[in-house]
Amino acid sequence: VSAVPPARPSHGGTHAQYGVAPAPPPGTHSPPPTGTHAAYGGAAAPPPHVAAPPPHSPAPARPPAAPVAAPPAPVHAVAPAAPVPPADATGKGMTPGQRKGLVVGGVGLVLAGLALVFLLPKGGVEVRNAQEGERVYVSGVLLEPSNALPEDASGWLVSTAVEGKLHRFGKVPKSEHIDLRTLADAAPQADARGTLSVTGAQGCRVALGSQVLQGQTPLASPMPAGREFEVRVTCGGKPDVVRWVMAVPGQGVALDVP
Repeated sequence: VSAVPPARPSHGGTHAQYGVAPAPPPGTHSPPPTGTHAAYGGAAAPPPHVAAPPPHSPAPARPPAAPVAAPPAPVHAVAPAAPVPPADATGKGMTPGQRKGLVVGGVGLVLAGLALVFLLPKGGVEVRNAQEGERVYVSGVLLEPSNALPEDASGWLVSTAVEGKLHRFGKVPKSEHIDLRTLADAAPQADARGTLSVTGAQGCRVALGSQVLQGQTPLASPMPAGREFEVRVTCGGKPDVVRWVMAVPGQGVALDVP
């Protein structure tokens, strides 16, 4: 039988005598030290970092409440600019475009009024409901400020022309106004004729449009009806007398030259 060799001591010297524990094998956790070495921090683990403040602690400085509350102040400063409505009544606060629009609109209203109503010579008779560009004839003579209305107790034969041609006509009673809506529309009549007579001054030449009539005043001559003509009376040593005339079919137009 072989003899078993005696066990070799694991440690020698002083440490073995005082019972120092052998080092734990690798991969194992050693228990925390206790006793005197733990109290004086010989091999104790460092204290946890809970007591240390986090690095991002300056959070209270991030929400700057004061700058956010500042915007309401300018709102109250702009409020005094509100008293603009009085400008509508006076027209002083209007832009150039608005003033131009008012001027154009006013001119349009004036022109529309002139197209509907205008006064005859001497302001004694008012013509109503005339179209734009419509010329009015009474007894075949164009109404102008320099012409007097004919004295006819039975009424007037009123006709109108548009673009040089007969537009409407009819007999109206003598009154303070003439409503052109009461006139009948004129139908075109080919070769319709009327008569022109010129009296007053004697020995004068008469031109109907571009045609010089035969003879001298006083004279009477046929003329085309339904068209406007300029009549020019030329007397020696006197200014020419110019009138516009238009005859409806079968009408006689009389001019008295001073």
